[in-house]
Amino acid sequence: MKNNFIILIILLSITFSFSSCNAVKYVPENKHLLTKNTIFVNTKKNIDNEITDYIIQRPNQLVLGIPFPLHFYNIGNKNFETDFEKWKVDKPKWYRFTTRVFSEKQARGLRNFKYKTHQWWLKNGEAPVIFDAKKAHQTVNNLTQHYYNEGFFKVKVDYKTLFLKNKKVAVNYFIETDKAYTLDSISNNIASKVLDSIYKEHRDESLIKKGKQFKLSYFINEQNRLTKLFRNSGIFRFNKNAITFEADSSNTDYKSNIVLLINDSIGNVPFKIQKIKNIHIYTDYSYNKKDSPIKDSISYNGYSFFAHDKLKYNPKLLLNAVFIEPNTIYKDETRELTRKNLRRLNNFRSVDIKYTELDNDLLEASIYLTPLKKYSLGFNTELTHSNIRQLGVSGKLSFLNRNIFKGAEILKFSVQASFLDSKDAADNEKLLNAWEVGADISLELPRFFLPQNATKVVSKSMSPKTTFTLGTSLQKNIGLDKQKFTGIIDYTWQTSKTKKHSFQLLNTQFIKNLNTSSYFTIYKSEFLEIDRIASTYFNIALTPTTVIPFIDTYIDSAFEATNPDEFKIAQNIGKRYDIITEDVLVPALAYTFTYNNSENYKDTDFSFFRARLVSSGNFTSLISKNRDANNVKTLFNTPIAQFIRTDLEYKKFWNVSAENILAFRSFLGVAIPYGNSTTIPFSRSYFIGGPNDLRAWKIYDLGPGSSKSGLEYNVGSMKFLSSLEYRFKVINSVKGALFIDAGNIWDISNSAVTTSSEKFNGFSSLEDIAVGSGAGIRYDLSFILLRLDLGFKTYEPYLTKGNKWFKHYNLKNAVYNFGISYPF
Repeated sequence: MKNNFIILIILLSITFSFSSCNAVKYVPENKHLLTKNTIFVNTKKNIDNEITDYIIQRPNQLVLGIPFPLHFYNIGNKNFETDFEKWKVDKPKWYRFTTRVFSEKQARGLRNFKYKTHQWWLKNGEAPVIFDAKKAHQTVNNLTQHYYNEGFFKVKVDYKTLFLKNKKVAVNYFIETDKAYTLDSISNNIASKVLDSIYKEHRDESLIKKGKQFKLSYFINEQNRLTKLFRNSGIFRFNKNAITFEADSSNTDYKSNIVLLINDSIGNVPFKIQKIKNIHIYTDYSYNKKDSPIKDSISYNGYSFFAHDKLKYNPKLLLNAVFIEPNTIYKDETRELTRKNLRRLNNFRSVDIKYTELDNDLLEASIYLTPLKKYSLGFNTELTHSNIRQLGVSGKLSFLNRNIFKGAEILKFSVQASFLDSKDAADNEKLLNAWEVGADISLELPRFFLPQNATKVVSKSMSPKTTFTLGTSLQKNIGLDKQKFTGIIDYTWQTSKTKKHSFQLLNTQFIKNLNTSSYFTIYKSEFLEIDRIASTYFNIALTPTTVIPFIDTYIDSAFEATNPDEFKIAQNIGKRYDIITEDVLVPALAYTFTYNNSENYKDTDFSFFRARLVSSGNFTSLISKNRDANNVKTLFNTPIAQFIRTDLEYKKFWNVSAENILAFRSFLGVAIPYGNSTTIPFSRSYFIGGPNDLRAWKIYDLGPGSSKSGLEYNVGSMKFLSSLEYRFKVINSVKGALFIDAGNIWDISNSAVTTSSEKFNGFSSLEDIAVGSGAGIRYDLSFILLRLDLGFKTYEPYLTKGNKWFKHYNLKNAVYNFGISYPF
């Protein structure tokens, strides 16, 4: 409680010091600092954030209710140069004393340092927002125009200023909307017979309907709809400027008559349906070679392929990304679809599509492709740190080959090596006492690789892709010196802009432990626990190599009858040993569905949902005839993991105000072993904690359930996690965050050695959900975001009743999380 009180005093002191700063330090006389804008709509206070967007002048930005950027600005001295010269004149003795002590040069250096310091505060802070009546009048005009666009043609808008003490002012805007106009009769006058026939065929799709409120957005959307309709119906020359609307709002019954007007030509050239005659594809275009002669060409299915050098692309395969077809009418959508899919190949630096009008109103499409370099080589290094690996230096060398089979395929090959300072290593005296090497190779095909044609099920417009991946890694003196092999065949496609699918026909992982004899040397907390039981109840001193024989020999039903708690602990340690040291083959199938309605990477108001279903070992267990000593089916003398796993994740982001975002994330995962397995492989189990998870606990440090095992690794077969985070701008590139995380893992495998506190027992287990809260600071470098989050244990489910809340809510027990990018 003492630490909590100190933290509270510090926070209150900082808040009070900022609040008591002279906010109007740089507000001139007879001017006022704008502190608040309030909008009243029909006498009611507005709560619609969209309306506030029309306010021209806004108060200084608030962070947690305090104008921190303004206070930062006020720390700086705008008149430093003038004040310094005045000080030299007014205090000549002090100036001479300073120059004698520091020398003239050092005094100038000190002066320049102070000047730059003041300039930094001024540059990174926010100048006071001085109320401007002209901007208030412009806001009135903006609000009037907005409501006029919404059909309130008799709206009245005004504002009043409330002058406060200490040179501050608040502004109230008053809006009286009156009644909104609605659409009455809707007619059209389309001069072109071609356009008129197309319009009539799609008349029912119109966004302008009788009885709807008069809104400018309806007319803009209808204009865009018709433009898209005509340009996708072969009208190559059509421009949306040919569409106008006439509205009669002179009626006194708040109704407006609408007339749709469309011209019959553009530049005196009549609108016609135009077809594509020729399609030319230039596969190695560049500006420097545009006038060079064509040296290689080929015709295929009505397409002409040209190259200034040798033609390097297979026409049949490249056409999987081309949707413009000969002898079809012009369509904007096929043009954009072609551009998007050619860019998706990651083989071309630029894609340009141009149309030329030929005789008889025919069109010629020219596709200009500028290739990227065929080969590229990359190298990167990084420093790493974790609970087990204190320090790591790693390097990765990667090689990339584009268009390896002349179908825009991409071959990637990489080798990586790490040298680590590991507390698990046998030699703890050396700085970098462990190493890890690995290699990966992948091949991306911009199409489905299947024995039969799959375009009837997944068309090329869905951007199908097949990825083959093989990887291996070997660890020495890290953990149990694991050797891993991974093989993946992944099919991905998109059914819409927001929906993406992935089906992994094969996701196989083979894990072999090469140093199982070091288990209890590495996981010392488990060794100390079992050694305590052996010495206390059997007077036996254990070594790391005698633990398992001891458990097999002495931890029996007789010991359970007299010491049930210690029996469970010993059995649990033995079981964890079996899980972590097991050699395992995981032959999985996986399907993933992703929904993401984010417009782009800058979007801060969107939803995200992902569902993943994994099934492992069904087919392999069915065909395998071999069994080990435990009657478990094996392949290559390795047990086959059989389980089903489902992960559900949902994220939602709200743009609360300018650069203030509320972010929510929730995750639920369940893995159920069956058939050939009684447990989930360690590599596929759930854990909780860490910088991107439950931030008040270190990775693997919590759970399962309300248990407090003290083991190095805690994993489970069920996981729940939910986070709520408020992100805000502090000053320039410095961001802040307040967060609450809640979650835990449980065991649902019904293992006999799992204690009741570790199991999920229905709604009563919701009491096991741990809660962490805290704050973070982030520095945004545009291309990367550096993050430091401080997590406090708020609710600890493993503590005794009455002591679970805020028991260790202090800096001593806080967890510092360093990360790159946002946690979710």
